[in-house]
Amino acid sequence: MYPYFLCAALALCLSACGGGGGTASSSDNTSPPATTAAAAALTAQATADNKIRLTLSGTGSTASRYCIRQDAVQPLASDACFADSDSTLLVQEKTITPSNTQRVTFTTWLLSGNTVSRHASVSMPGKTCSAAAYAALKALATTKSAVCILTGSGANSYESVLLLEPVKAPNTVANFLRYVNQGFYDQTVFHRFLKSGVNVVQGGGYTFTGGTYLAKPGTLPAITLESTLSSTLSNSAASIAMARTSDPDSATAGFFVNTSNNAASFDSSTSRNGYAVFGSFIYGAQSWIDLLNSVSGSTEVINPSTPVQLYWAYQIQ
Repeated sequence: MYPYFLCAALALCLSACGGGGGTASSSDNTSPPATTAAAAALTAQATADNKIRLTLSGTGSTASRYCIRQDAVQPLASDACFADSDSTLLVQEKTITPSNTQRVTFTTWLLSGNTVSRHASVSMPGKTCSAAAYAALKALATTKSAVCILTGSGANSYESVLLLEPVKAPNTVANFLRYVNQGFYDQTVFHRFLKSGVNVVQGGGYTFTGGTYLAKPGTLPAITLESTLSSTLSNSAASIAMARTSDPDSATAGFFVNTSNNAASFDSSTSRNGYAVFGSFIYGAQSWIDLLNSVSGSTEVINPSTPVQLYWAYQIQ
């Protein structure tokens, strides 16, 4: 079930094991009415005040009316949301407090004549990163991409901010952000914990349903390894890297967080491929150590009886 746990060159091998936000946008246009050229795109930005700012950009006739909802229920042509004072504007901006802590899908509907059609949707976490997390990122004065992650073990939840390295590991970062922004990691679990000198929390490829760990295969093609020799990044403490099989170019959605300095075991060399590092935690790094320590057992723990959750991950910069 867990291939490639042991490698000839390494004491350990971090395997993809069967499978493997922030600003988001969508232009999910479906069944536009033939009587109008109107269209709409919806973008969303989560903020530190636990609100989501939605921006609707429309094109076409100003006679078209738009309605933004927090659910997937199609409004009626007579629905009051089409009578909002700004429903005829081709560009709208709204600030909404999500109605729950799970991921929320906001949907834009278009009314043209008596025809109501779905024009755009965007999915966002229902709870946003704290002001402290945003402040930690702002203090760095960097334009690098960043992702906020909420994890949990038992009654405890932990927030962390991951700063990515899009210049040093462009393909790996782009792949990770695609998974983040499609909500792939939401409601997944960490399935593997290494606790003996080389300390690792691994996830991104499993869910936990009905008391069972279920593989969640990646939805995107595998990516080519970006060696730490070329990226100059290292599997040091608080860094994140891609999990894979023995094939160096097999990484999909799975990843692992180094909670200790694992460079000697996982960095690339002239004799081994190593694992592609693509960022590090600039806020909440201790939480990953806490997650590792929350799992009872020593050396290697797979599929702990009490699941360790990844509630959501989303891009905040």
